[in-house]
Amino acid sequence: MNKCAACGEAQEPGAIFCTNCGQRLTQDSNGRKCPSCGASNEQDAAFCIHCGSRLEGPEEPHASDTSPMTTQLLALSNDFLSVRETAPGRFEFSSETGTRSPLQKVKIKYEAVAQLEPQTKQLTFWEKMVESSAGITAGVFAEKTTQKGIDVSKNIHGHLLFGGKYGFEYGKLKDVVKVIAGENGWHYKTVLFKPDIGKEKASKDFWKRMLSMKILIPVVVLFFIALLGSVAYVYFSGRSNAGSSDQRSANRGFAQTGSENDQSQQIIKTDKDTYDYGERIRVQYFNAPGHSRDWICIVPEGSRNTYAGDYQYIPRRGEGVLTFASPSPGKYEARAFYKYFPGQYRITARYNFTVED
Repeated sequence: MNKCAACGEAQEPGAIFCTNCGQRLTQDSNGRKCPSCGASNEQDAAFCIHCGSRLEGPEEPHASDTSPMTTQLLALSNDFLSVRETAPGRFEFSSETGTRSPLQKVKIKYEAVAQLEPQTKQLTFWEKMVESSAGITAGVFAEKTTQKGIDVSKNIHGHLLFGGKYGFEYGKLKDVVKVIAGENGWHYKTVLFKPDIGKEKASKDFWKRMLSMKILIPVVVLFFIALLGSVAYVYFSGRSNAGSSDQRSANRGFAQTGSENDQSQQIIKTDKDTYDYGERIRVQYFNAPGHSRDWICIVPEGSRNTYAGDYQYIPRRGEGVLTFASPSPGKYEARAFYKYFPGQYRITARYNFTVED
């Protein structure tokens, strides 16, 4: 029996308010609080002893929490610079600042992207800085925009009318990111064009570049003829090769079961249903569309869709095998994310397996 700290009246276990004076009862700081009724429970309890509601388990760690590279990049965030991981292995930096005088105003906008490619241990870095100014210049109101691309390390500077000199320097971020990549044994590369998020964006950027080059009409016509021929070739060659896909899977050392139709519809599976702790997990994938952001991960069974776990990007379209390190004993599932778009964790397929001690 608990006692009320205000009046000393004995209370039933799990009571929240005193039945005598109405005072809120002090909860056990070492116990687990029920999200439904607020009652205190044992630390390892799965259900509330007062109302029977299920108690939430501890928050699962994100895969990026264990990556030194991710920790170092996110640690660059401060009051002046925003850093976000918008997709697995993609970090976006942004900042806005400026200055003004009674007659002029200057706005500086900076953005950068650090793209990680685990297969080649390559960090690709892109940045852009834009200066926008407005106000009175030589007695005339004017606006102008100055953009700096691959050599952002140069200062943006000038002189405000009745406001003195100004200057901004963003180039140090590139040097810091380069050092972080080197400390983790990664290659570093600076690019002029912003890294693509997915194939859809890459397609839009491709057409913008083509239009800017002013391609002649005859060349465009030839391009579309070649495109239609390629689509027809892929379609008919895919139909002719569909019957042999199961045989190629068997040659990779996997014990296939069921009919040929069953195997042609398979998306993802492991080479075993039960592993001993320490064994490498081999995951075979099928019918991959070949998008640059398609990936496969291994997570504990029942994990939320947004939990990335131990993940790898799919290196090519069609079928292949990805090898993962053995997790600790327990029940797991391999998940495939085809046609992945940042923020949309739609699982294409999953396959369950067990790791035993």
